[in-house]
Amino acid sequence: MNLVKLSKYFIYISFLVIVSGCETTDVEEKVIKPEPVPKIIYTPEVEEIIEQDDEIVEHFKGIELFLNKSLNDLILKYGKVDFSKIESVYEFHRFNTDDCRVFIQNRSIDKTIINITIYNYKNNLFIEKYSKDLCSDI
Repeated sequence: MNLVKLSKYFIYISFLVIVSGCETTDVEEKVIKPEPVPKIIYTPEVEEIIEQDDEIVEHFKGIELFLNKSLNDLILKYGKVDFSKIESVYEFHRFNTDDCRVFIQNRSIDKTIINITIYNYKNNLFIEKYSKDLCSDI
């Protein structure tokens, strides 16, 4: 009987020695992560914004007649545009009036106007010919 008690104590003590002798925590190594390198995924086209003169163009009557004519002729008559975006093939320009926007599209190579769109943004309608009545706050 003594041998059984002694073996129980021996097993108990050896279990405690094994459990307490094992290291339960890891030493954390300091890992230095490299700084992320920024990648350029998208580069938008550069927009050219042309500032408008102090003179405000109020009347665009006959602007639709400049279709298939030079952009320079249109600018000579109506002044500088309010906004321009120049791309490799086409250029887009915009004149602002009270209630309308006049959009001009031309080829970049020869500056020939290929599209003129007059849009009344307050009434949400497109106009074929410019009308001061439809595009002003009267």
